[in-house]
Amino acid sequence: MDWSRTKTILIWAFLLLDLFLLYQVYVTRISLWNDKEVAQSEKWNTELYLNQQNITLDTEVPQDTPAMSNLDAEYVGINPISLHEISELQATVEKMALAAKLNPPMQIRGQLNPQELLRQIGPRLIYSDQYVADPYQSNQARLLYWQVYDKMPVFVAPLEMYLDNGAVLGYRQTFFHLRKQQGERQVISGYAALRSLVDKQIITPGERIENVSLGYYGSYDADIQTLVPVWRVVHDGKWHFVNAITGALERPMVTQR
Repeated sequence: MDWSRTKTILIWAFLLLDLFLLYQVYVTRISLWNDKEVAQSEKWNTELYLNQQNITLDTEVPQDTPAMSNLDAEYVGINPISLHEISELQATVEKMALAAKLNPPMQIRGQLNPQELLRQIGPRLIYSDQYVADPYQSNQARLLYWQVYDKMPVFVAPLEMYLDNGAVLGYRQTFFHLRKQQGERQVISGYAALRSLVDKQIITPGERIENVSLGYYGSYDADIQTLVPVWRVVHDGKWHFVNAITGALERPMVTQR
């Protein structure tokens, strides 16, 4: 065996490998720089377009465009009998939801903080750790929360908490068992969703955009349904959903009878 020749071949092999890895790092960085430049350009162009349309953008638009897939959602209900075992709670089943009344009402400790209040009421609420507050759709009489999947809100699974005189009177809760479908695709940007709504004249001159957030939505309140990734845009108190894969406007929820 010619060890000197073998050593030379190994040195060249490792050198070529290092050069290949350096090239891969270079290509990755160039791609990231290009993506950032494209995102920044889209941001500036959209903000300029909104300004020309006399539309106020009063919120930060998320920059991330992750790969997402549809969700299988199944409503199996919450057993009110098990809730009856919780003291000071009266629960009844409604369509696609469970309604609970606190008797007596639970006094709110400290300042009204939606997430802290959710922790306080936790012993009287099943799955309390799987909801996040929605400050854009809440007020002094009702706090709205959404069930989350992978830290993203599910806009068909609300938890509504009813308040009066510094106390929680009760709540109405919808909870789904969720499972991710196969086949992820990168979502469009939040700015592309905004542009779509303006071009369709759904957001009109003089309006104010209050919130843009990524989540999941379905058009039917069925026990079993498919939820799609969406951008939810809140403007002048109204809200619309843009399919985050296709860019199409999602229709309002249809109630099945």
